[in-house]
Amino acid sequence: MNTEGTPAMNKPAMKKWLKLLLAGSLALNLAMIGIAAGAALRYGDKDRDWHRRPPPSVGAMIFRQLDAETRESLRRQAGGGHGSFMQRRHAEGAAVIAALRSSDFDAAALLAVLRTQAESRHVFHTRVQETWVRKLAAMTPAERAVFADRMEQRMRWFGQHPVRTEAASGTGGTDLPKDSGN
Repeated sequence: MNTEGTPAMNKPAMKKWLKLLLAGSLALNLAMIGIAAGAALRYGDKDRDWHRRPPPSVGAMIFRQLDAETRESLRRQAGGGHGSFMQRRHAEGAAVIAALRSSDFDAAALLAVLRTQAESRHVFHTRVQETWVRKLAAMTPAERAVFADRMEQRMRWFGQHPVRTEAASGTGGTDLPKDSGN
């Protein structure tokens, strides 16, 4: 007898294969929900750009369009007395950290350090821009048009997923911007 005063009925135990089938079905359903949610987050609501990386800055695209030797020369110049651009960046970071850790914090001194660093970056950016414009001035109008097309494609495609097009080489491949690396 059970607590309600009625005779207890012997229920047959659920078969092992049925338990496994139900567990497998649950796992499959959860996997499908995960896939659907992931696709919705990744591809849904195209107005939300928070999950995509922004396109590269114009300055970064300009710098990457210069040949490797020119980029290295500009980096050496930017390094100044530190020997290399990376060593200068480490020294700049160390100067800011030292100013922050100083027991007698001087806001004006920190601001002066930051301004000096900003001026140094400005000089570097100006050199890159001048070098790039000289390179463009030596191009023919057709070469500049190809270059502009490549920049435009980078701006449009960066951070997006490749789109299948039928016109892409007639092979059904992706239609991505081509870059020679210079």
